[in-house]
Amino acid sequence: MARDATDKAHRVMQAARRLLDTCGIERPPVDLVRIARHLGVQRIRELDIRLDGQLVELADGGYEVILSRNAPHTRRRFTLAHEIGHILAASPGDESMNCGDAAAEELCNRVAAELLIPERFITDRAAGMDVGTLRRLATRFQCSLEATAWRVLNMGQVAGALLIWRPLEDGKLELSASPRTFGFATPFENGAVLDGAVPFVRQLTAQSEGPVTYGGAPGGRVYTGDYVRLNKVLLMYLTSEARPRSSKTRRRSSAAPGQGELFS
Repeated sequence: MARDATDKAHRVMQAARRLLDTCGIERPPVDLVRIARHLGVQRIRELDIRLDGQLVELADGGYEVILSRNAPHTRRRFTLAHEIGHILAASPGDESMNCGDAAAEELCNRVAAELLIPERFITDRAAGMDVGTLRRLATRFQCSLEATAWRVLNMGQVAGALLIWRPLEDGKLELSASPRTFGFATPFENGAVLDGAVPFVRQLTAQSEGPVTYGGAPGGRVYTGDYVRLNKVLLMYLTSEARPRSSKTRRRSSAAPGQGELFS
């Protein structure tokens, strides 16, 4: 059964990549409406619904996609690409591909990432990635910054760690997700909390973006990267990992996690 699911996922992803050629997609942002029409989507409506979106099979065999008009533009695009994934994955009698099934949803998210940010359009831009580059890519592909960073790291072309921090009411920061790393392990575990009294955490509140250097990791490793504060979360993108070069740095690295020097 596991082998069948793996084979099906491979076929679905291959079909998603072929859609780009079949529909004549040559540059970003990808025309998702053109792809949806090609797959039989007759109507795409934006309504006041609680869900991000819904795929409806019509009596004549076509489809209707309903999107939440209250969601941001980038979210609506991701949802449309996700529903296209459900169309590609659909097959008679295959209950594992029903909406709500964990495997189905994960596969459709992978399809959405492939359609929104095709690897063929980003391979020459992956070197020297930082938050600024990711923001430009997000604008070009009309995707959220989080989705863009996840996609870049998922392609395995650059080393990095994507960390999503959630501000708490007492001024602390909680690591709500570290959705993707490549090349080195993140120095924090999900659920880690940074004390709001630490100077660099206060500076995160005062400055909306900037470079970071973290030297409080076990083993004396020092991480560098940058960050940007978004609407409800703080996105941190660490891009390098190195051993400390001085005894001063080694003494600092023995501090408790979250207490090290974070701003360069």
